[in-house]
Amino acid sequence: MSPNQLDVSKEDPTRNDYPQLFQRVPCYISVQNHELRIVQTNQLFQQDFGNRVGELCHEVYKGKSSPCPECPVVKTFADGQVHSSEERVITREGQEAFVIVYTSPLYNDQGQIVAVMEMSTNITNIKRLQTDLSLMGQTVATMAHSIKNILTGLDGGIYVVNSGLQQGDQAETLKGWEIVQRNVARISNLVKDILYCAKKREHVLSIIEPNQVVCEVFELFRGTAALEHIKLVLDLEPKLGPILFNAEDLHTILSNLVQNAIEACKFDVNRREHRIIIRSLFKGPLVVFEVEDNGPGLPEEWENYFFTGMLSTKGRYGTGLGLLVTRKIVNELGGQITFSSLTPGEGSVFRVTFPLKSTSPTQPSPDTEANAAPIS
Repeated sequence: MSPNQLDVSKEDPTRNDYPQLFQRVPCYISVQNHELRIVQTNQLFQQDFGNRVGELCHEVYKGKSSPCPECPVVKTFADGQVHSSEERVITREGQEAFVIVYTSPLYNDQGQIVAVMEMSTNITNIKRLQTDLSLMGQTVATMAHSIKNILTGLDGGIYVVNSGLQQGDQAETLKGWEIVQRNVARISNLVKDILYCAKKREHVLSIIEPNQVVCEVFELFRGTAALEHIKLVLDLEPKLGPILFNAEDLHTILSNLVQNAIEACKFDVNRREHRIIIRSLFKGPLVVFEVEDNGPGLPEEWENYFFTGMLSTKGRYGTGLGLLVTRKIVNELGGQITFSSLTPGEGSVFRVTFPLKSTSPTQPSPDTEANAAPIS
């Protein structure tokens, strides 16, 4: 038996159950040596991460080439104590998961630490609930300010309408009425988003052409982007054929992300020329949609907030309700939303990934070019 494996003594009959307990325990277990290579795993680990014996733990869990800065396994090797941490990991299916990690040393007969057992409990559902509640609380506070601004706009529009009517100035009256209509539309959209977040929806799936939906969103925002001197670019993946999905949901997701990107570019004073790319991709069992902008980028601290806590909704990204709606739709459809900043101050990419349903007729065509020419 390898010195890195668990030693199950035959002298004590009760210990014959230990291997079965090791395999059946409802958490991820991996045993790692001094090189941080995995030497043994249990069934749940193999189910979600695959048979990764012999590989480095940071490559398996996070796809990183170097150990994590505060690795609890390294700490346990150093002092022989139990350590814990909260980590974000990526499963074999490319899905993010949040885990609570505990590490414990394994000794040989000479009292030397030969391996460390890492036990991880998946808390993804709890973390998502915490995130949604935190987002909701902060969004409601910010939303109240937004409603106040809309009411101020309505008051201003009503004043202009009344002034035009009193003076018999039709042009002035129409100008005020346009202000009223614009603010009524804003509060209508806000209420729709609130109602969406307030209840769980049934997502009726059907065979759709995703690239057609992307084109519809492109056409919807082309004029708005042009008014703000933003170049809107369409980059479609020709290999992406019909899929089993909900067209309305996809339209809402992309519309919210494009609207956020426009707002980011609109308030970016450090660049004269802005560009937003709406992109579709087909990556084997996954369909991916991206909205990339070259605006001011996202603060570094947003990565932790976006994935594990409260997402700041101040400033250039409006009320944040659009992102809350988008996250809710993506989660309900079994997808994943992530973001990455380009070079700091040089823009960001919001990426939405969905696993293709087994009944989807999408098939990659070897005769089709890999990338379509962008349309701007």
